[in-house]
Amino acid sequence: MRKRYGWRFYENNNSRVWFFGYQYNANIENTLDKISLALCNANTSDNDILNYIRNISGHFSMVVETSEWVVAAVDKICTNPIFVVELENDIFISNYAPILKDKCDLDNSSLNLSAGLEVHMAGHTIGNKTLYNEIKRLEGGECILYNRSQNLWHREFYYTYSPWRVKDRSEGQLVKEFTDICTNTLKSLKESVGERQIVIPLSAGNDSRLIASGLKELGVKNVVCFSYGRMGNFETPISKDIANRLGYKWLHIPVTIIGKRRFFKSDDYRRYVEEFESYGSVPNVHEAYEVSLLKNHHLINNNAIIVNGNSGDFISGGHISSILNLKNNPKTINEIDWGKFLDKHFSLWSDLRNTTNDTYIISELKKVFLSRNIEESINFTKHSYAVMEFMECVGRQSRIVANQQRTYEYFGYDWRLPLWSDDMLFFWESVCYEHKVGQRLYLDTLRKNNWGNVWIDIDVNNKIIRPFYLRWVRTLFKIPFVIFGKSRWHKFEKNVFEYFIHPSCALASVSYFRILIDHRGYRSILSWLSIKMLRSSGIK
Repeated sequence: MRKRYGWRFYENNNSRVWFFGYQYNANIENTLDKISLALCNANTSDNDILNYIRNISGHFSMVVETSEWVVAAVDKICTNPIFVVELENDIFISNYAPILKDKCDLDNSSLNLSAGLEVHMAGHTIGNKTLYNEIKRLEGGECILYNRSQNLWHREFYYTYSPWRVKDRSEGQLVKEFTDICTNTLKSLKESVGERQIVIPLSAGNDSRLIASGLKELGVKNVVCFSYGRMGNFETPISKDIANRLGYKWLHIPVTIIGKRRFFKSDDYRRYVEEFESYGSVPNVHEAYEVSLLKNHHLINNNAIIVNGNSGDFISGGHISSILNLKNNPKTINEIDWGKFLDKHFSLWSDLRNTTNDTYIISELKKVFLSRNIEESINFTKHSYAVMEFMECVGRQSRIVANQQRTYEYFGYDWRLPLWSDDMLFFWESVCYEHKVGQRLYLDTLRKNNWGNVWIDIDVNNKIIRPFYLRWVRTLFKIPFVIFGKSRWHKFEKNVFEYFIHPSCALASVSYFRILIDHRGYRSILSWLSIKMLRSSGIK
């Protein structure tokens, strides 16, 4: 186990505990003492252990070793991974995958090329796989239980995000319930932080605005908001307006292609990628450069806690329309139409989308679903969207989106994820399709409450192409493509202009020439990161 980047080690006469994370509404050391005491008891059952873990409210990963048990667990969405290797008669557990690779002398003969295809298409592997056949990782809501006296071990799911557990309530009841959950979650955040500074990456969207305005509603004062991107990007003025109205300090982190490209060539970035290598997902570089500037220029306190808005848009139903084929009425898992789901989550490279690859990906998605033993509890005709929400939760959300927290850890900051709290999970998995699709309930509630008076007359994601001269150049080039059609125009625009018009210069880690001549159909920066990750592991 690696005792770095927020991992702590506790030891007493009866147990050894490695723990990462935080717990709301309880002292984590008391909780760990109770778990350790239970694990020293030969009469403790698997269900007893699962209940202890299930009731930890917060985000965490842990390994507990006693004379009777060894238990490893990650939280309900796996915000911080744990890896395991079963080799001959030994079981190895670690919070850092390269330790296991070295410990078990794994080389290129152990590479899983099918997992490599998954990374190439989605930026992450499916299920518990990594790029090495022997190394597995725990999924969200999963733990390992090893009983020493019986010399038996197994993996167990103590929680599965289940948006098919719908409960009927009126719209008024739902609004009140969601409002109360937001309030209580942010109160718990406030109490867990104490007097420490809260730092919010404040965008032009809804999720970070909810956190900032909710903290203002609770009277929290020690808050700093920051925005970043190229000069004149659409996010910055909206973010500034929100922070000013809330009375919070606001910082702008200017981003240039040259500055960001220099960072991606630096030793700092190389170390960041190496320190969080998982062999299971591409590094999340979304805010790595920007947070490095916050740190290096001493713009926020060293003990600040960073709180972002992940993943309010997903959990409140914002992705349903883009993944669901309403014309399809499946009765079993085998009848679900996965086409739009693959379009959204497995299309990093257009040329990899073919019948053979799609068939393989769908078969692996089904394996993950069936491993949870939840098929009998679902009405597929009514809740096929919920199956795909579950798949996104244990896939892209826990593997790539939650990976953003590694940036904060690398630069020495703690973090919180209030929109992924247990209460948020339990609430949104109980809300019906009609209130979730298009984020109807989420957006209506936020506007009705109008916390901080920032929800009515301040724009949301009013995207404007900057710099202005590129708007006119782009329009000039667009005219001839009236003849060739939209698809050819979008490909031309992506290859020629996206590098310069992206608000945060996200493509700066790749040379413009490579993007200009791309004929494979890249999707985003993740497309290029997938290639780098595979090559660094010896997969060409």
